[in-house]
Amino acid sequence: MKITRAAAEAIKAHGAEGFPYEICGLLVGRPGDGLISDARRLTNIEQEQPRVRYEVDAMEDMRLRKEIYKTDLDVLGYYHSHPDHPAWASPTDAGRAWETYVYVIVSVSGGMPGDMNAFVAEKNGGPMKHIELEVV
Repeated sequence: MKITRAAAEAIKAHGAEGFPYEICGLLVGRPGDGLISDARRLTNIEQEQPRVRYEVDAMEDMRLRKEIYKTDLDVLGYYHSHPDHPAWASPTDAGRAWETYVYVIVSVSGGMPGDMNAFVAEKNGGPMKHIELEVV
């Protein structure tokens, strides 16, 4: 999977701004291209453990999808951050994953974004498989 430098930088900036809480958003691109061309922010509405969990606002998600679907783009997956933890899919991440989407995780340590990794679910609910993410 490839990601534009602008989309990768947008994810990292969102992670830094949201620190010490997890942030989340949509990964957008043209279906079949294997390229994430845009990252669209969503609000993390998780109330109990926002430092280690995220929950997408369903209404906001649908509103953004309606905008995206008016173009030749589509939702390719989701991104989120791991504050002060590695950019590696957790059991919780895997349990919530759908096999058709790409999941990008960025590590944010002390407010500074670091590693970014991509994963796909082998089936709905995981397990997750690490895939190469090339910044172009």
